Amino acid sequence: MSVERAAAETAATRVGASDGDGAGGAGGATPASFAGSFADLDLHGLARRANAARRAALGDRASFVRARQLMATGVWRGPRDAAESYVEEDDLAALGGWEAARDLWRLAFRGGEERTARAARLDALGAEVARGLRLWGVLPTPDGEGEGLDTLHLMATCRLALPAVPHLLADVPALGPRLAQMALGFGADELFGPIVSERALRLGDNARNPAMTRKEAAILIRGAGLAACERLADLRLQEQEEEVTA
Repeated sequence: MSVERAAAETAATRVGASDGDGAGGAGGATPASFAGSFADLDLHGLARRANAARRAALGDRASFVRARQLMATGVWRGPRDAAESYVEEDDLAALGGWEAARDLWRLAFRGGEERTARAARLDALGAEVARGLRLWGVLPTPDGEGEGLDTLHLMATCRLALPAVPHLLADVPALGPRLAQMALGFGADELFGPIVSERALRLGDNARNPAMTRKEAAILIRGAGLAACERLADLRLQEQEEEVTA
């Protein structure tokens, strides 16, 4: 799997340009904004609608996957038995481009930003998808520390405002495990983060280690009331038993 923070620099520029120029259409912050129609909804009602949309598309389950990263140097970072691989957009040029990639859009956001501006960005992204941009999923990632309720509102809005994008991922390293788990109750269907065979206790210098074992990922998913699955190399989902070997 290739992971891009944006599908292409040109697409990111178009999205950014539509925020401040007041243009109408799908990218403009107008009363007809589809994403904007969710801005003032009650958070619990928004969660119910987002979960219903996820359930209709994917069922009551969420997943995790063991992945490894291809660095710009050509060196792999991650477990050898990884089911998938990815590359960050900054490294793509050194690796020959991303034409064959299955694209994940890393949607940067700031806590407390104007919801109308945020809705305009989502509408612009939806318009790009409607024009043929093929995305496998969206990964909202805070610029700095994400605010809890604001982050959950955005997750649910992404699920509802981007119906043509099948997957919504919770960024465990950026959000932390508890907020990422809560995001599963607001439309997210996969935990994004390093999955390892074993991990040292989160103490001292290791306190902020974002890695999870299979057991930890499954516990987070079940704690959100969903069936825990591991996504395999051929995209099949393998449901995890209650007792998971890390």
